[in-house]
Amino acid sequence: MDAVDLGKLVVRRGEESDADALVGIDTVAAGGDGERAASIRRWCRPDQGGQVFVAEGAFGPLGYCVVEYTFFEQGFVTMLMVSPSARGRGVGRRLLDAAAASCETPKLFTSTNVSNHPMRRLLHRAGWQPAGLVHGLDDGDPELFHLHRPRTGTPEPPAPTASEARLDSAWEWWHAAIEDAQEGRWIRTPVERQVMDDLAAATVGLGYLDPSVELPLRNRLFRIATWAGVLRLAARAGGWELVPVTGVTPPRPAGMAELLSAVHAVGEQGETWLRRLSVDGPPPSREINRVEAFLFGPGSVEDLRQFFYD
Repeated sequence: MDAVDLGKLVVRRGEESDADALVGIDTVAAGGDGERAASIRRWCRPDQGGQVFVAEGAFGPLGYCVVEYTFFEQGFVTMLMVSPSARGRGVGRRLLDAAAASCETPKLFTSTNVSNHPMRRLLHRAGWQPAGLVHGLDDGDPELFHLHRPRTGTPEPPAPTASEARLDSAWEWWHAAIEDAQEGRWIRTPVERQVMDDLAAATVGLGYLDPSVELPLRNRLFRIATWAGVLRLAARAGGWELVPVTGVTPPRPAGMAELLSAVHAVGEQGETWLRRLSVDGPPPSREINRVEAFLFGPGSVEDLRQFFYD
């Protein structure tokens, strides 16, 4: 299907009169799912206590987003749907930003299947952080929860720094390798599987720490930098070449070399921070937090083996 003309994209609050049009652009409802169609009509009613945001282009709705407040009394993005002809063009990001800006609670959550890489990439780019992994909702495909702390009335975030650009690229390479494995384009060898097990064993002491545990800055940077050394040993053992990832599109199909390169790039950032600490001083807290979210905690490299369920 050809891409539609977005025209002047507007995101507005949805109304009950939007229900039929939203059913028409929802691929599940339009495919005959009566339950989804009924949900859309319910979400659009003004007495439901949630919010519906509609992204509208030159010729009508292109997507919608639903925020409800029944998830432990916090905001939750229950549904994000973009018309297939408008995907990959910023519509989903605009809807998520509208949901975050209008959220009435201190925290806003959402979830998606581990296998849904387009949604996970979108959430990452929109500033959401992994918050937990739940098994059993869909057999063989865990649900990854994400958290966004709405910031209303604050300035636009600054342009990405060099370390943030490195991390963004690492996420792209990571997602490419996991996606190609899950889609069968990368079939892991017994050696690759063993190396992943060895990585998990070698880094078990670097796992997630309760937020109440406050480590000295140098200890935090050492935890990050240790990954670089471990990855170099793993790559040498298996004969994989580690390459720079910043600003580079990962080759496809991606495999073990791309996966290790992604994680190594993040660990290498910790080495750089440590080496430059006496000269540059402490790196910004937000950059350290983002790097730690890549390496430690739910949905991170720490859960690496859980992303492979073949």
